[in-house]
Amino acid sequence: MLSEELEYFNQRHPMFHRGNCIVVGVSGGADSVCLLDLLYGLREKWELALHVVHVHHGIRGTEAERDAQFVERLAEERQLPFRLIRVNVPEEAGRQGKSEEEMGRILRYQVLEEYRQEVGGDRIAVAHHQGDQAETVLFHLFRGSGPRGLSGMSARRGVIIRPLLFAGRAEIEEYLQKRGMTWCQDVTNQDTLYTRNRIRHQILVLAEEQVNPAAGRHIAQAADKLAAWRSYIEKMGEEAYGRTAERDKEGFRLSVKRMEKEDPVMQSEILRRIFAEMIPGAKDIGQIHYEQVLGLLSSGPGRYLRLPGGVCVERQYENIYFHRDKEKRHVPVCVECRVPSEHIVEQDGTFWRFTFDLKKRSDLPKEIPQKDYTKLLDYDMIKSGLVIRNPGEGDYFVMDKMGRKKRLNRYYIDRKIPQSMRPSQLVVAEEDHVLWAVPDRISEAYKITNNTERVLVITKERIP
Repeated sequence: MLSEELEYFNQRHPMFHRGNCIVVGVSGGADSVCLLDLLYGLREKWELALHVVHVHHGIRGTEAERDAQFVERLAEERQLPFRLIRVNVPEEAGRQGKSEEEMGRILRYQVLEEYRQEVGGDRIAVAHHQGDQAETVLFHLFRGSGPRGLSGMSARRGVIIRPLLFAGRAEIEEYLQKRGMTWCQDVTNQDTLYTRNRIRHQILVLAEEQVNPAAGRHIAQAADKLAAWRSYIEKMGEEAYGRTAERDKEGFRLSVKRMEKEDPVMQSEILRRIFAEMIPGAKDIGQIHYEQVLGLLSSGPGRYLRLPGGVCVERQYENIYFHRDKEKRHVPVCVECRVPSEHIVEQDGTFWRFTFDLKKRSDLPKEIPQKDYTKLLDYDMIKSGLVIRNPGEGDYFVMDKMGRKKRLNRYYIDRKIPQSMRPSQLVVAEEDHVLWAVPDRISEAYKITNNTERVLVITKERIP
């Protein structure tokens, strides 16, 4: 009996519990009529409150009106609450640039959820069956989906439940015939202009005729097994994700060394989790994007990718960073500085106060501490005006007492400062000679010596 099989299926894949309020989407077709009748039969045993909803899609004219009236009678006969909800699928599909097939599905779930919230329902039951599962798996397979797509529809996804996913179409129709029940035929389900209908009425039919009469059932069963494997992989993936990835203020940081230790399956699962966090529904993310990001593991620093959904991925030395593709407002800095003086400059949205003071060497301690945000330099070595600015081509500083020079760009590379961050760095410079590469390195040529008489004190302070 289908009712007993449904209860067993609910034990294996918990979908509803005793006392639940279930909104049942009923189109009038055999599948949804069977679903309603089965749940109604379990109503007293499981103490279920059932609400019947029929969504009128604004297509098929008088046939659609006939279906709506048919479903209303089903609800009345069982004394169940009924709601007819009308939507205009063709108009909305045209407005959003989607197919009527996709738009119908989106609107259907949307209005069912709105009604569930209105009545305080626990679940929304839809009538997908084994044949729909096989069709979905093939649809995803042909589109290049991975294991998640090939595991098909789940018996429960959030508040959505699919109690008939275990049953084949033939079983459903046999059940209704034995019960003496009728149903409506939707002619659009036969229209092979729709991709899913071509799979259902041409490809699956051919497979069952030419390969194996149980082809559809076997595909659905394989999807069920894949779903179990997927559940295990996701559990392991959660642990791997915890070992390799961290959130930061911009998005996510992924350790290259730790990622390289993970199995390729786990690497993909880690990326899937990051994509899901940053891109709602991971829309438009395909296998090529996984391959591109994984390719950064073997690349050098500075490699940069743009992904769908406005996500950027950048390899920065020992980490891979994921962040939103938003243009930072980089305000060029070039401020001439007198001594003494005070200047406020902006660096990527953060404001800093630079103060320039002049002191006698004799007024300072013999051993002068150097701090990241305070630098003391030999003022007598400065021959021209000082400037706070961003790095420029040709910038250098003197790296040792032998007078050897080092290019500023080389210094940034050695310090592992990402290329994308270098244009907004700050320096205090005399022409091309950098006195201070903020916040740490100063040029050896301006360091205080025993001959120093006047000391330039530069401080940098963040403005809250």
